[in-house]
Amino acid sequence: EKKCILFLGSAIHVAPPSPSVYQYPANKCPLIGAKLSQLLAAKSGYPEADRYNLQRVSWYYEWRFQFRNLLVDEVKDAVYTDCEPSPVLRGLARLGFPLVITTNYDLLYEEALHQVAQERARAEGKSEAEVAKIRAQFDKCVYSSDSNVPTKDCEKEPSSARPYLLKIHGDIIDEKSIVITDEDYIQFVLRMTDKRKHRPIGEIMLTHLRRWPTLFIGYRLKDYNLRLLFKSLRWKLDDAIVPPTYSVDSQPDVLIRDLWQERRRHIRFIEKNLWEFVPDLYRAVTGQDMPQ
Repeated sequence: EKKCILFLGSAIHVAPPSPSVYQYPANKCPLIGAKLSQLLAAKSGYPEADRYNLQRVSWYYEWRFQFRNLLVDEVKDAVYTDCEPSPVLRGLARLGFPLVITTNYDLLYEEALHQVAQERARAEGKSEAEVAKIRAQFDKCVYSSDSNVPTKDCEKEPSSARPYLLKIHGDIIDEKSIVITDEDYIQFVLRMTDKRKHRPIGEIMLTHLRRWPTLFIGYRLKDYNLRLLFKSLRWKLDDAIVPPTYSVDSQPDVLIRDLWQERRRHIRFIEKNLWEFVPDLYRAVTGQDMPQ
């Protein structure tokens, strides 16, 4: 019905398991989570043992080299430069989710939307010269740490023909927008208490989050910051009107599953690898196999 919100995390970029009919070379995958943290730790000489702690390590990297833009450039090289959208990401783009929220900094979902638009142009018989000029139509809102910047909200009636993409942790094209260090996360949480016009998530988008089902892919809800965000979005909502929420996680944390699924019944975990789940979803929606 095109009434589902897609919530994308960094693990959407993981390589497929072996064997798989899908190919996504390791040199085209962005670094995610602990691997990104370990890269920054190695390059900055991070002295502590928690080299997997991206918020702490990135903060140290910023302090070590003194310039914020050097941190953002390093992250950009790790998560976007020479990377490509995976078959899974292109499959999700083809499904036409009208509302997409992501904590990813890269531009790969946007590129997947452009590639899908070009595929459709080819199917319509357009020449390669015409296809090369085709760009997908979508609206995008990028988080700002500045409380004086109004948030660009979605339309009251979202459309899959022109989806709305909300990048709540920033975008690599704007170094000031990136939420990655401990201090960035604190500022983000504080911004969630701003007045409606300036809150990182617009009022219309918030309304849809409280009415439409949400599908989390590429996350582990063990992430403290993600749970804090999720809980704040559903704060004070009566359980009777909380919409269904699904999280694709092949091995959900036992404590999180017990609390959020078994006791509160706010989330239903889909215990599948995303390279299995997304093709299944694609087949269920379209009646066709997801392209490779």
